Amino acid sequence: MRTNNNFSILIVDDEAFNIELAEAYLEEEGYQLYFAKNAQTTFECVLKFDIDLILLDINMPGKDGFEVCKSLKADARTKDIAIIFLTAQNDIEYISRAFEVGGADYITKPFFGVELKARVQTQLQKVAYFDEIKHKQSKLAQLSITDPLTKLYNALYFDSQIKAYQNREEKFWIIYLKIDRFEKINQIYGFFGANKIMRAFSKVLEEASYKNAIVAKLYGISFGILLKGYEMDQIKKIFENITLEVAKHKSLSKIIRFSTVMYSTQGNADSLQTIYKKLQIKMQTIEDNVETKYLFIK
Repeated sequence: MRTNNNFSILIVDDEAFNIELAEAYLEEEGYQLYFAKNAQTTFECVLKFDIDLILLDINMPGKDGFEVCKSLKADARTKDIAIIFLTAQNDIEYISRAFEVGGADYITKPFFGVELKARVQTQLQKVAYFDEIKHKQSKLAQLSITDPLTKLYNALYFDSQIKAYQNREEKFWIIYLKIDRFEKINQIYGFFGANKIMRAFSKVLEEASYKNAIVAKLYGISFGILLKGYEMDQIKKIFENITLEVAKHKSLSKIIRFSTVMYSTQGNADSLQTIYKKLQIKMQTIEDNVETKYLFIK
């Protein structure tokens, strides 16, 4: 849970006295405070700093607080910032409009320290709650596309990216890899040992691939690397990098042998089923010929 000194508050008022009063009350709570006296400075602050809450005066020269709030709520970068209006008005029209334009709360001037602190704390608790929800959602989303054993992307995500490339009619490469004779590795090293080898090989694939590659654990003992924007010699270089890194790896060099098929769309629109069928047929060709370690599908 976030503490007070992790929250940033922007106090906006054209009267220096009001800013100083709010500052005196809120600095006791340890918040990070910023200040603005008009609309322009407000926009500059929210784009420069990570603001969690704005205390916004309504009656200001130029753009008033209502206009500032509407602008902030209309911008995707600032729409989620909580806003508490500060106003000397207490009639229902002002209060209604404050909520209509996106305000979360309002405080009438002159305000008392206890009330200011309580209302600020209430809004920041909401901010902390929604931050936690977003974090959990993000974590769940990441888990849904991640292979639990290797921490690479999973087959579901890999397939979705292939479809996305096809929908955009982009040319792409698939490097399809399979560990040879893995059943013997399982027999010799056992379940946990084989999993450790699988994780080590996965790390090699990540390190040997280009930065923008999508590296995934597919089905069984197969892996995939998805790329776009590369020529055949650059794709072959990845295979060479993987071979080199496996040879250098003290735990893998005497254990792992792998076969590789490199597939280019060449502008065609094969279905996923057709793509995998082609990959598997070529993989079987490699497995039947121990001298061949990789093939291209054009």
